[in-house]
Amino acid sequence: MLIKTLQLTSFRNYKKESFLFDPFINILIGDNAQGKTNVLEAIYLLSSGRSFKGPSENMIYFDDEFSIVEGEAVSNAMPLHLKIVLSSQGKKAILNNKDIKRLSEYIGYLNVILFQPEDLLLIKGNPSKRRKLIDRELSKISPIYMYNITKYNKLLKERNVYLKTLKSKHKKADLYLEVLSEQMAELQVDLIQRRIAFVELLHSFSSTLYQYIANDELLMIGYETQYKKIDKDTILARYKDHYDRDIRYGKTQDGLQRDDLKITLNKKDATQFASQGQQRAIVLSIKMALLEIVKKQVGEYPILLLDDVLSELDDTRKTKLLNLIDGKVQTFVTTTSIEGLHHSLIEKAKKIEIVNGSIKEES
Repeated sequence: MLIKTLQLTSFRNYKKESFLFDPFINILIGDNAQGKTNVLEAIYLLSSGRSFKGPSENMIYFDDEFSIVEGEAVSNAMPLHLKIVLSSQGKKAILNNKDIKRLSEYIGYLNVILFQPEDLLLIKGNPSKRRKLIDRELSKISPIYMYNITKYNKLLKERNVYLKTLKSKHKKADLYLEVLSEQMAELQVDLIQRRIAFVELLHSFSSTLYQYIANDELLMIGYETQYKKIDKDTILARYKDHYDRDIRYGKTQDGLQRDDLKITLNKKDATQFASQGQQRAIVLSIKMALLEIVKKQVGEYPILLLDDVLSELDDTRKTKLLNLIDGKVQTFVTTTSIEGLHHSLIEKAKKIEIVNGSIKEES
């Protein structure tokens, strides 16, 4: 899986620019705020239809009316022409010259894994960050999961609105609340089972990779849920037991939106006891494991985007990261300088110098 070309029209600080990429490693070099990360954002946008930075209207160049991001890619030997058009009216996705009505029908053709400095907060950060990682990565490889998690989140929002209504009117649980709860319970059985299977894969690959990165320490990753049994009756019973509490708070207190990853290092809770260096090694292992999971599920490696990550890693972890991707994964790296980066992969990489939204030099 790789992207061959990228064309940007009125995107972020790019008025008009075209890129021709190397199939293995591409290094975008430049000072801060020159547009390096915007290139990664454009690739991510072509993959998911979404930005990892902010609302789509902010992506349009200054006072222009629209923005176009398009690229030629290859996935499982199939050529792809991907195009996203952004305007004040919204966003349009086009695949091989055909308009795509639903984003769920667009996602999955071109997979990317993004690694940025804020991901290093994954271990000790809010559990919502870890849940978001599961949902985002699972949705890329499972259209069914994407459909069901979207439906569940809509029902959750609807249930919370209705709970506030019951609270304001001092009413008890009624038939409509029961219907919403039953629909959510039914969806959760499939969603939780898929999450558990995904996390088992994540553990399998991450634990092996962590031992390579950090030697003999034991990393374990599991799925932590509030339910003792994953079946509709058990989940629905918990909802029913807590109807009064949910109405009192005006919010759903139970559900998979409360679940988390349980990460232990040498049998100790990593969220509490892992050092900063250990946290970074864990996150690096998880990101590299995601590459292997996508490879296992779809048959080839996704594209890897490393946004200013190398500067956050020590020399040993930097070298091991580059060893892991060498010759396997098309990779994009942003950096202010390649001085001090000593690896054969860096030497043979395509270097693209970016200055104020334009290519200054390629080598």
